[in-house]
Amino acid sequence: MREEASIGPDLLQRQLEGFLAKLTKKYGDLKGKVEIALRSEVSFKEIGGLARAKQEIQGFVYALKSPELPRKWGTKPHKGILLYGPPGTGKTLLARALAHEAEAVFFHLRVSNVVAKWYADAGELIQEVFLLAKENGRSILFLDELEALTLPAEEARAVGRRIVNTVAENLDDLNAYDQIMAVAASNRVDAVDPLLIQPGRLYRFIEVPLPESDEKREIFRLHQARAEALAGRKLFDALDYDSLLARTVKMSGADLAEIVQRALEEKVRLEGSGEQPGLVTTEDLQRVIESYRRTQEIVEKIRYGQYL
Repeated sequence: MREEASIGPDLLQRQLEGFLAKLTKKYGDLKGKVEIALRSEVSFKEIGGLARAKQEIQGFVYALKSPELPRKWGTKPHKGILLYGPPGTGKTLLARALAHEAEAVFFHLRVSNVVAKWYADAGELIQEVFLLAKENGRSILFLDELEALTLPAEEARAVGRRIVNTVAENLDDLNAYDQIMAVAASNRVDAVDPLLIQPGRLYRFIEVPLPESDEKREIFRLHQARAEALAGRKLFDALDYDSLLARTVKMSGADLAEIVQRALEEKVRLEGSGEQPGLVTTEDLQRVIESYRRTQEIVEKIRYGQYL
């Protein structure tokens, strides 16, 4: 295994900023496509539910921070994992939490945006990000929306194959590094190129499912506490969680967060119009849930072409 460089945070921050500036000059605006964080701010405590997924990922935290630990037990940790599950279930949050807990630099590549923006040059850009990670110590490379590498159109297939080959070669190379790891996420694991999920690449699968009832209750409470901490005061009345959970079938953690957000936005609107709204009640959230569900039905129809 290669020894990764150890440099101070100030120097590393300057190096990362310089790298982003160089990429921006070469490729244009990177916002929403490539992001680098010296330290992710998301911890496991800030993610509601997903106990099993968090437990599995914790093992990789130990391996990254203490590479001698796997060797002590005669094993080598996977260098690539694939988080899979429906949209909004927390895959990106888990990747950020892994970086936070491991005290690793977080490289976030939104694959769909990178491919859409640069197309033929996407492989070269991805290659440069991998190279930077290898030069800067403990790192997490997060390939978001991995299925976007599978380009369906006939004329795009050759370009897509080159990009996939570039990613596969770089995943192979990570096996030589103790403290660098690739994490990918996909909403459609069936669309991921098989070349990327072979042994030595993204060969550890971790499911990130829709939350169960107890997990939804935890997610609701987490977002309540976060809002009240920001406001510095009580914002919610005593809530009937059983009534709320009965209305959230097939909803993700992101859906629940949006429902809480919309209920709070309604209070802002009321106070802004001169009223004196009370605390957020169960009835307030129930109304938001029903409105949100109708919106989601429209979104689904648009997504599947039923309005075209």
